[in-house]
Amino acid sequence: MIQKLRRLIGPFLTWAGADLRFFHWIACPIGLFLFLYAGNAYPFHLESRCEEKSGPIPIVNQTPIQLLFLQPIPDKAETLPKGQGSLRLNIAITNTLLSGSSTNYEGVVDMEMIRASLDVQYGIVPGLEMGVCLPFVYRYSGIMDHAILEFEEAFNAEGSIRKDQVENEYEYCVKRNDTAFISGNGEKSSGIGDLALWIKGKVWDEGDILPCLSTRLGVKIPTGDEDRALGSGKADYGFGLLLQKDMRGLTAYLNADVIFPGDAFDQEGVTLSEFYEIMLGAEYKLSSRLSLLAQVNCIARPFKQTGLQMLDRRIYDSLVGINYLTEGGISVQGGAIEDFKNSGNAGADITFFLTVGKGF
Repeated sequence: MIQKLRRLIGPFLTWAGADLRFFHWIACPIGLFLFLYAGNAYPFHLESRCEEKSGPIPIVNQTPIQLLFLQPIPDKAETLPKGQGSLRLNIAITNTLLSGSSTNYEGVVDMEMIRASLDVQYGIVPGLEMGVCLPFVYRYSGIMDHAILEFEEAFNAEGSIRKDQVENEYEYCVKRNDTAFISGNGEKSSGIGDLALWIKGKVWDEGDILPCLSTRLGVKIPTGDEDRALGSGKADYGFGLLLQKDMRGLTAYLNADVIFPGDAFDQEGVTLSEFYEIMLGAEYKLSSRLSLLAQVNCIARPFKQTGLQMLDRRIYDSLVGINYLTEGGISVQGGAIEDFKNSGNAGADITFFLTVGKGF
């Protein structure tokens, strides 16, 4: 029994004790969240919070390559009232294994990653809202590889590259003509990612038939270290439409965004072009405080015709979660993200997330 217990928790203890920077990068956003919450002098009334919809699951696609570019956070079309804000801490743990080669390109992404993002939204004037997202990233060799392989074998997953994987290894490199243009190699890596700024404006309110409609503009500021692949090193910008419609306890959400990436890899001869992201989601209220969430994301890629699936192929994600509003007005949301359709060898394999938010 003791030997079985050691085999079970041994990899976790080795991983957790190997590098205390993990705790540093997670403690930073959590500490800032608690500091800002403690200084909040004007909280929302609980009654009004219970009437609000939590909105879509606010987690972007966690594929390491896609995180180099601006990604619109799934959001509702409704804007915050003037002078009111929202503070949210998102934490996601992801396992990714991608490998492939083509005529001119080759790449390997083998890692687990913990990404914590601090999101702040604030109502400037009626119908106009601004937001900022600051991510913290920790990448390491991982502890979930064996469990994922056993799960795939149990469901007879054919063609899985995990059968030839060396478990709990870390590698992150994409090359063109034997020259690396994305490289996060090393035993592990941690740091601040690229800062994203958003402004959202309501076009019209929800009616009997028409959904609420808003537009948003976003820009990504290159604050991440490009030498460790924590950012692209260039600014991106994007434009999107957001719709929201209530239907007898069920709320539907639709986001459609187009992103224009900067010329991050021009020197390596890699051309980037605009790409789009579409999110379709639904929220069902079980009670005034408890709701179920489900959504599907379709994500195009900025790379074109490289012949490398991890760069070219679209990513399809399915997300499920549950949202609970505590008596103190804190929203807690948790769930999982899984790729589907033909996203194999293109996107992150599995993601678990936890979101904690508070209005002020």
